[in-house]
Parts: sequence; C-alpha cells; structure tokens
Amino acid sequence: MLILDGSAVLPNPKGSSADHSYLFRLTHGKDEFLSDLSAKTLELWKKLEHETGAELLEQTGMLDLAVGKSRYEESCIKVLRTLKIPFEELDCEETYDRYRTLKRGSFKRALFHPGGGLLWAQRAIEVFTRAAMKRGARTALGVKIVKVLRDKNGIQGLRDSKGKVWKAQDYVFAAGPWTRSLLSDFRLPLRVTSQHTLYLRPPRNQGRYRAPHFPVFSVAGRGIYGFPVHVHGFMKFGREKEGSVCRDPESVDRPDPSFQKACRVFLKDFFPDLASFVEIEDRVHHVTRTPDGDCIIDRLPGCPNAVVAVGFSGRAPMFAPLIGEIAAQLIMGIRPEINLHRFRIDRFRR
Repeated sequence: MLILDGSAVLPNPKGSSADHSYLFRLTHGKDEFLSDLSAKTLELWKKLEHETGAELLEQTGMLDLAVGKSRYEESCIKVLRTLKIPFEELDCEETYDRYRTLKRGSFKRALFHPGGGLLWAQRAIEVFTRAAMKRGARTALGVKIVKVLRDKNGIQGLRDSKGKVWKAQDYVFAAGPWTRSLLSDFRLPLRVTSQHTLYLRPPRNQGRYRAPHFPVFSVAGRGIYGFPVHVHGFMKFGREKEGSVCRDPESVDRPDPSFQKACRVFLKDFFPDLASFVEIEDRVHHVTRTPDGDCIIDRLPGCPNAVVAVGFSGRAPMFAPLIGEIAAQLIMGIRPEINLHRFRIDRFRR
C-alpha cells in the first residue's frame, strides 16, 4: 500500500483532521443510525489503543446542556435508551453540584453520557500511519496529484504536478477538502467550509476545568461546544454552525473576530470564570460537506477499482477507524456489515 499526500508532513496541517483534539460523542439528536455507528466506532478505538499502546480517546464523558425547549436533548435521550447506551439525566441542581463552574440559571437540564470524550486526532493520524507502515505500507509526501487517469475499465493512474504517474491495482480517495478538484470529472456535490475554533487559557480556577472534573460539553441551543483544559493549559471551543464557504483549501484563512466575541458572550452566560480570557490561539479548519449532510463512502461510478470517502461534515476524525475498515472492505470485495445505502453516491442522482 502506498499513501500519497500533498503535504511535506503527516498529518497535513491544512487537512480537516489536523488539530490536537476533536469531539467524540454518542449523541446525534434523533439520528439513531449515527449514534449506533458511534458506538461501533468506540469499540474500534479501544481495539486500536490495545494494539498500539497509545492513548487516543480520553473518555471525559460528554455533557449536553439543554436550553429552550430542549427537543434535541430529548431526542438524544430517546436514542440512547433505545440503543442501551449508558447515560444520566441531570436537573439543574444536580448538574451544578457536579460542575460548580457553571452559572446558575443558564440551562434547564443536562444529559451526560460517559462514553463521550476527547479524541487525540493528531496523535491518531500518526498512530494510523505507523501501524500501516509496520504492515508494509509506504508514504510519499509532497506529492500533488493534478490528474486522475481513467478509461472504461477504471482508474489507470494518478499524474502528479511533476508529470510522474503513480499506478496501483486499487485506489482509495480520502482527500478531504481537495476531493472536489481532484475528482472534478465525477462532479461530486461537495462544498468546503471554513470552521473557526478558539483555544483559550482559563484566567482563574484552571484546575476546575481539567478532566475528570470537567467533561467535553455541548450547548446545541447556542451552537457552541467545548473541551476541558488539555493542551498546554488551554481549552478548545468550536461552533456547531456551518461556516463560510471556502473556495480554495490551500488559501490561508484568517481567524474570525466575531467568533471570539461570540465565545466571550457565551462564556459570560455559562462559565463566567472564563469570560475574561486574554491568552488565546485561533485555528481554522476546512470541512467538506454534501447537500444532505451525510458522507459519501462508495465506489466511484464506472471505476470498480476505486473507492471514495468524503463529506463527513467535521465528523471524519471521530469515525476514522470505521471509515478505514469500510474502505478496506470495499476494496477487497468484502461486504461491510454496515448498511451503506445512506452513503451511496447515486442518492444525489436519484
């Protein structure tokens, strides 16, 4: 197996998964299918940790704080109960007693599931790469593919920017925000958005914001999620809302001052200790999406020797081992246990 990447290093610093940490959750509203996939992926993460000896998923637990009519959280509870995934329903006082940094009156109820947590995404990519190389894979970095060569029998090779053609028996395309241009001949309905995140250092009471005293959390009604202190004393905050369209993933996006302002307002309402933050770091990630929000994991039309995996709307790091397993099964002609009908390419043509 040969792994090609346009960057000089892995993970690609401009890739969708190139950050210290990402969210791992079992709650996806009323989407029982995604929650079930999360549960299956959790087992794969544990298996990978056992095989490699690396800590990849820190299960701090996941706290969903409900505001407004809390329909999202109610749907989550129903799905967790159906799938028999452990969780707790907490009222305001119970939640406040457990997490004293929360502001009273900022939420109505809470849902906590211990299976959620913090995924060490950058470390995971490095572990995936080492594990693959241990099994005989090779990497070729700094290779920019400019043309996919194909005929009636499928993909025949990949031409890079220097004119070299890379050939293989089978191909897997998982190029994230570069997929749209790389596979332009296939007209995949993809768009790329710029998602802004903010790292901040708690100005006080930092110990209270460390795991296990503080979990990964989400406030769906406000569109904000956050992490405990985990990287050099910093906490990460992100926005659930879809960001602005990015035309060129190679471009350098500037941090969004409005997101910093939104975070400060949010923190005043929920975690007042953090609202006066001074030390910060902004990051921008490029996320690839499809029109219906579901990903594509399928063979390329007319190409029996090629599989594409793209459009995960920021969830690719969370489902990474499952995505890899499915792609490998498709390439080897093994029927995956998971029903992939929802992720087929031809759903857009229908």
